[in-house]
Amino acid sequence: MLAVRKKKISLWVISVMMLSAILLLFVPSVEGAQGKGSEASTNTNVVAAAKVAPKGFYAKWEMDVGGARGCSSLCWEYFYFINDKQVATTFPEGGIDALHCSKDTCLTYQIKGNKLTLSNGKSYTFKVKSANELEINGGKFIKYAPSTGLKLQGKYESFSYSSNVLGTGYASSITYVFNKDGSFVDSSFVGVTTDGSSTGDNSGTSTNVGSESKASGTYQIVNYTLSLIYKDGKTKKLLFFLPEQPSPKMLRIGGRDFLLADGNAAKPQPPEPPYTDFLTTKKIAKKQVLFTFKPNKSDQYDNIKITLQGYQWAELTIEPAYVKSFQGFSDKGIVALTAKYRIDNTSAQTVKVSSLQVTLDLPESKATVKAANGLTPTVKDELKAGESVESMLVILVPAEHFEKNKDFKLWFGPLLNLKGQDVLQEEWLNFNIWKKL
Repeated sequence: MLAVRKKKISLWVISVMMLSAILLLFVPSVEGAQGKGSEASTNTNVVAAAKVAPKGFYAKWEMDVGGARGCSSLCWEYFYFINDKQVATTFPEGGIDALHCSKDTCLTYQIKGNKLTLSNGKSYTFKVKSANELEINGGKFIKYAPSTGLKLQGKYESFSYSSNVLGTGYASSITYVFNKDGSFVDSSFVGVTTDGSSTGDNSGTSTNVGSESKASGTYQIVNYTLSLIYKDGKTKKLLFFLPEQPSPKMLRIGGRDFLLADGNAAKPQPPEPPYTDFLTTKKIAKKQVLFTFKPNKSDQYDNIKITLQGYQWAELTIEPAYVKSFQGFSDKGIVALTAKYRIDNTSAQTVKVSSLQVTLDLPESKATVKAANGLTPTVKDELKAGESVESMLVILVPAEHFEKNKDFKLWFGPLLNLKGQDVLQEEWLNFNIWKKL
């Protein structure tokens, strides 16, 4: 999501200069720029996209901190642009594919300039960022593709809890086990916890009332619908899409979010090897990989697009010869974030790749950490119009701050042209970075 970068106070100064001085003795120059390629050539010009009415399913999510909004985990907003006149922001039971404007609540809309106006009287600021991204009221809405024919494998879990002012709590969990052969098992639990009194004044005895159910059958995914056909003949049709498309590690089913449970896939996957930055190739440190994720997500400003292809957290054990270069860290150790990304330049100007700054926000620490110099291969510096380049970055985080923070945010910017002007105009590109799913 585009945002103006907010400055934060840095809590420490990493001895990057000393480290860079050592590494410069043997850092090679690697020319790695690519041409347009088939993918870059299909990038839709933002200006051209803005002239066409949006069409399709767009969604945005926000964390429901503490369950204050009653969303259980994530709060979602939807815009389904049916055609150039009609839009739906809510769906009937059964989801998008069950929507019929003749009987369901479909709205008409108009887009004039940078304003989206709905027939229910609501209006929003509106901007087309790319063919697959809209900015509505400052929020980043991603276009989600249908998942027709998708076959899942593994155990997916969703948990929810809420309480009222009388002290009554409602907890529920739903677990689906999907198999590639089209079969599934559905197990659920619903529980109520009360204080045992009719008034909720804590004068009674706590009680727990729960019910469990388990069933099985076959499933099918067509467009945005998951159809569950149970052995007893019952059928459910639910909204379905992949929040981290194309990754199936997270599912949106109906009104709930499901995560793939660790270690429950039918085929255990081999451990992900460490990303090959100079920490490993130059034998500066040994890595114990903690988590690898490949979001392959893009953020874009005008004709500059950055795609975060993948990232990896790894705990470092520094080799004795380099220990002095890492004295800016505490005794609790260092965790490295190594990320792979691509820059696509479809503008009419040349940009300097080396001018791109990257920082990681640590929300709980109220601090930022800059990408370290000299720990990744260099790439072609002058990226001309129509070119793209793949690169890598390394950010070193003290272990105690890694443990303290649950989520992080990675910022890219500024990026300068040959005249020293910021082509992102201070609207830095950013991505959410997780410690685990």
